[in-house]
Amino acid sequence: MLPGFLMLGLLATMQPAPPAPPPRLDVKLYAASESVSPGGQMELLVEIQVAKPWHIYHPIILDTGLPTTIEFAAPPDVSFGEIEFPAPKLGELQGIEYLELSGRVLVLTRLNLAPSAPRDAPLKLSATVSALACIEQCVPVKAIAELVLPVRAAPGAPANTQLFDEARVALAPPLAGAPHLDGGELRLSADRIALGQDAELVATIRVKPGLHILDRDAGSELLIPSRLYIESRNGIKFAGESEQLWPAPKVRSIEGFGSIREQSGELKIRVPMRIEDAKFPSGPVALRVLFQYQACTDQGQCFPPQLASGWIRFYADTPTPPAEPAAARAPTARGDGENETRRPGSAPSAAAVDGRPEDSSRGDSGAPITLWAAVGLAFLGGMILNIMPCVLPVISLKVISFVQQGGEDRYRVLALGLMFCLGILVWFWLFALLSMTGRLPLQYPAVVVAVGGVLCVFALNLFGVFEIMLPGTACCQLDAIASREGYGGAFFKGFLATLLGTACTAPFLGSALVYAASQPPLVSFNVFTAAGVGMALPYFLLAANPRWLRFVPRPGPWMVTFKQGAGFILLGTAVWLLTILAKQLGAGGVVWTVSFWGFLGLAAWMIGLIRHTWSPGARYAMWTAAACVAALGGWFSFGVMYRPEERAWASVDPESVIRHVASRGWNKEIPWAPYAPRLAEELSRRGYTVYVDYTAAWCVNCQVNKTLVLETAAIREKMRSLGVIPIEADFTNEDPLMLAEITRRGRNSVPLNIILPAGRPDAEIILPVLLTQSIVAEALDQAGPSREAPGLARRAP
Repeated sequence: MLPGFLMLGLLATMQPAPPAPPPRLDVKLYAASESVSPGGQMELLVEIQVAKPWHIYHPIILDTGLPTTIEFAAPPDVSFGEIEFPAPKLGELQGIEYLELSGRVLVLTRLNLAPSAPRDAPLKLSATVSALACIEQCVPVKAIAELVLPVRAAPGAPANTQLFDEARVALAPPLAGAPHLDGGELRLSADRIALGQDAELVATIRVKPGLHILDRDAGSELLIPSRLYIESRNGIKFAGESEQLWPAPKVRSIEGFGSIREQSGELKIRVPMRIEDAKFPSGPVALRVLFQYQACTDQGQCFPPQLASGWIRFYADTPTPPAEPAAARAPTARGDGENETRRPGSAPSAAAVDGRPEDSSRGDSGAPITLWAAVGLAFLGGMILNIMPCVLPVISLKVISFVQQGGEDRYRVLALGLMFCLGILVWFWLFALLSMTGRLPLQYPAVVVAVGGVLCVFALNLFGVFEIMLPGTACCQLDAIASREGYGGAFFKGFLATLLGTACTAPFLGSALVYAASQPPLVSFNVFTAAGVGMALPYFLLAANPRWLRFVPRPGPWMVTFKQGAGFILLGTAVWLLTILAKQLGAGGVVWTVSFWGFLGLAAWMIGLIRHTWSPGARYAMWTAAACVAALGGWFSFGVMYRPEERAWASVDPESVIRHVASRGWNKEIPWAPYAPRLAEELSRRGYTVYVDYTAAWCVNCQVNKTLVLETAAIREKMRSLGVIPIEADFTNEDPLMLAEITRRGRNSVPLNIILPAGRPDAEIILPVLLTQSIVAEALDQAGPSREAPGLARRAP
């Protein structure tokens, strides 16, 4: 407990560092000619000015960052080509790398006007730039530039010539014409790639005679290695840099540098790839590639490092139709939240148009929350976690241990209590780090299976099926310690209790954690520490005052009954974990998880057969056999029998969602439609009021909101009467796109409930963490009815 109290003491004497001034993002749109003619083409330039010392990210993301995206809006006769960003700078922070753009960023693309476009009708164009601006903290920013371009029969005179020349110079040259190279090319092993099909990107680099470039492992930190950077998309997996296949380098020794690894002549870099997500939309795909290299003469003279660029193009052949119909937007610069990663130690807050960040330090009701209020709410929320249903089973184990320790030395009781409290605090500190990366343990099926297995084994121990009989000479001391809890066990119980507690965002705790996620690392760390101290305080007080144990009944036969009852509570918690797995792995996953837990039970029973009278060899043999049974159960259940189930919805589009809601009744339950990126916004633009429930099977508050508020007759009738389209965004499994939407709204986890009014997707209403029927009903009334009821004719606006 001491580290936590020291942190709170430090917090009492300090104020958080003042935040950096909000970043300013200025955007302008320029044309290369004074006018465009029908059937003609023209270069466009987007000038992005990033206020110093902030930087934004290139579309190719390395260890951290969000890709800068540009979306164009134009009449139907206009289409846009691929977007060319200037050569980025490689940044590094504590071993984490990223490609940054800063200062004045000039981006090029090409406008194509259809021959059927009407003449003498000016084109109204706009470019929306979305980016993540970072220094010590990161803030999402957005800005819009507009341009009116005349359409005339004859081509217009050149315009902004100097600006376009500057932009072309800033581009990384193509591989075919890069300095010191005799050309190069990028190709894929197939032009059409199906879901799950193994493919390969082959980058061919030809180095000029008499020159060489350094290998990806240059052999010296003083030299710049060659590297191949590839733009990623959610659903497409490329092998990491360490898994790329490079030809064997030539190694030679140079005085002062040691053994240097070089590449010369023609080299081929092979990168395995595949489409792994069935939700990835079918259609043409274009991805950027950058090749970093430094060329040197064979006599040892080296030239400045270079970046060469290229594109890979293929057709994605997946079951999912294109994400959206052809529209006037850049096909390769999409603002759909792909490559969602954040700089460690920061969490982006919501941002408004024109780059003015909104205040993300708000609680559930929208009122500002202060540092001290966050600490107080976190402390109170941590205390309340002790009575949450997902924590009580492990707490019962601690109560048993306190009873068993009643007659022991008070200093040992204190030490064991402190270890239990330390387990709680350590998990809250880890949870602070996890929340900054948007990762939650129960999103991973392997964690759910493992935690459930531990609970089942604990329950069998409480039922008396087995007692741990250590092999070897340690068993001779078993009688002396059988009734005493070890320090490791106390620590683990505290750790496990808090691990289960992360699924229960208790009242008051949600606002504090939302505040912490948007603050600098030290402030965020202290808020999480306050929550840990709140949860651990009752056990610290009980351990520090053993006299209070007099109020606990003396050890006796009642403890056997209590232990067995606690075992059933643990089994009940394991059943609750199965409801999470049902959404993650399907019904088959639940069946074979129970099978695996059965093998674990058999292994525990085998350990329980061990007796003091057995020889050391017999004990070791039984332990080995039990371990083999557990391993065999894992292999049989998940390696042989379990088969992943196909999703019920192969694709999600507005038409299918509208038909789904129109065909389902509202009497028994809300006809929830599944989530898809940008689906809610598209439905709102079409005239529907949309309710989105970001939820998860492991989130107790989510289930409480749904059972006691959303799935009630009053709210169902309210939604039905207003023609609301309900969407369930299931965050049970990790989903980077969904996480990006959650973080953009100032939250770091679920529950999150939002309403998008009909025709106004930008006027969304964000509801509090804990819902009531009146809160939801008032928000629905504020949003108003759909202008078009699902399955019915359009209403008058």
